[in-house]
Amino acid sequence: MKTFITKTTVTFFLLAAAFLLAPPAIAQAQPSSVRLTVGRTYTQYDITGDKKPDRLRITAARSNPYCYNAYHVYINGKKVLSKEHTYVLNFDIRRLELKNGKVYLALVPGIDNGDSPGAAIYQYKNKRLQKAIALDTMSKIGNHNNIEDIRVSGNKIRVKHGVMSCSLGSVGFWLDHQYKNGRFLQKAAETKLTHTMLPYTGKTHWTANRSMKISKTPGGRQTATLKKGQKVKIDQIYLNAKHTKIYLHVKIKGGRSGWIKGLTSFPSPTGNTLFQEVQYAG
Repeated sequence: MKTFITKTTVTFFLLAAAFLLAPPAIAQAQPSSVRLTVGRTYTQYDITGDKKPDRLRITAARSNPYCYNAYHVYINGKKVLSKEHTYVLNFDIRRLELKNGKVYLALVPGIDNGDSPGAAIYQYKNKRLQKAIALDTMSKIGNHNNIEDIRVSGNKIRVKHGVMSCSLGSVGFWLDHQYKNGRFLQKAAETKLTHTMLPYTGKTHWTANRSMKISKTPGGRQTATLKKGQKVKIDQIYLNAKHTKIYLHVKIKGGRSGWIKGLTSFPSPTGNTLFQEVQYAG
């Protein structure tokens, strides 16, 4: 009996020692998206991608009581990213994890009008945070680029953009970035509009302010003409991977549908818009 108790006690202490000396384990299934806060230290999340918890801290320097002019990211005590801005009012910071286990850090600084200058999604590589997806990339189709939401679905990162577009004024849409062979690719060029400013005008259709060519596909051969004064619905946009070209999918009231070329600069004079209902702000 004494021998049994002794063996049991030894076994217990060995197991206890092994547990205490083992490196901290990270949960098998962490949330795919976690919001983080400036000024707080996190020790429960893998940031470097080695499946072990890291020590993460994001700091921001204030230029006055109301805004920041710089922010810095530290992982395991080492500075891995440093950015300066004229001013930043707030931050949207998220840890993102794909289904394949790849880990990313979204950093979205916010200023007036909800603009997000310098917003990007980063990955830890070679002891630094390196840009995986640039989010502030809509300057060719408009201004006031907002990042309204970021979501993870499988091995895809979805980003909801808001833009004061040259073509329609304020619009919103999602862009999907698919992970493939070590990098992200914009999954599709065509995307549905989530909102426009049309409802605020009390109208249900856009009224053409000039004649425009209609093609069956974006940039394709002309198949019809949208005449000045005709009314259309606009439900989608086409945006190439570099976000330098935009087309609008129109459906003529009582007629055919197709694509018209959007604007990549604001019209001058400002009244020379594509549609009568277009208004700009900011």
